[in-house]
Amino acid sequence: MERSDADGRLETPQAGERRSASARRSATHAAREEWLISGTGRSVEYVAERRWEVSATGFWQAHHGAAQCYSDLVAEWSGLRPGGLAWDLYSGAGVFAARLAAQVGQTGAVLAVESSRPAVADGTAALRDLPWVDLHAQRVERWVTERVDGASPDVIVLDPPRAGAGKDVITAITTTGPLRIVHIGCDPAAFARDLGLYQAAGYHLTDLRAFDAFPGTHHVECIALLERPTPQ
Repeated sequence: MERSDADGRLETPQAGERRSASARRSATHAAREEWLISGTGRSVEYVAERRWEVSATGFWQAHHGAAQCYSDLVAEWSGLRPGGLAWDLYSGAGVFAARLAAQVGQTGAVLAVESSRPAVADGTAALRDLPWVDLHAQRVERWVTERVDGASPDVIVLDPPRAGAGKDVITAITTTGPLRIVHIGCDPAAFARDLGLYQAAGYHLTDLRAFDAFPGTHHVECIALLERPTPQ
């Protein structure tokens, strides 16, 4: 079914979906006015015995046990060894980056990217004892595109916003050729679309978990493990 855009031109459903996703991403990055009524405006959280102090208006998992649960699964699926290279995209305050860093050790490296500067500041403070973790404050779309021809990571972990990663990011990710990709998403439709893009690029879905972390809504936190076929 086609519909008209603001100028009266016919618009395909696919074009409407792209426009809607772009609008949601723009809203995510838009500046917001904040008012502190009482307290410090900070929240203290713990994952794997590590302490985070994050802004109350910043991103943290909605379910109390989610950050620990998801990071345990990321660590289980990463396949990392000492000296490895990992990317953590849409990294927030670096919860997954911390788990990956523990696996690669001081001889490895974890590159984490997040567009929210306050979240990067919170993560830098929480991970200051892990100098082999490099937290970048940059739009993921731009960062991954700039590194298409660079070193291929062993694993890429990404937890994009509700709209998903989309074609440009996934194309850049699969072009780098990681052995494994751990993709996290809370919107079933966007998540399924992104999985289709990975499969079109030759990656195989080898494991999938779903968590009812948002009771009373249509959102389900899904975590997928995708792997690149090994040459015969």
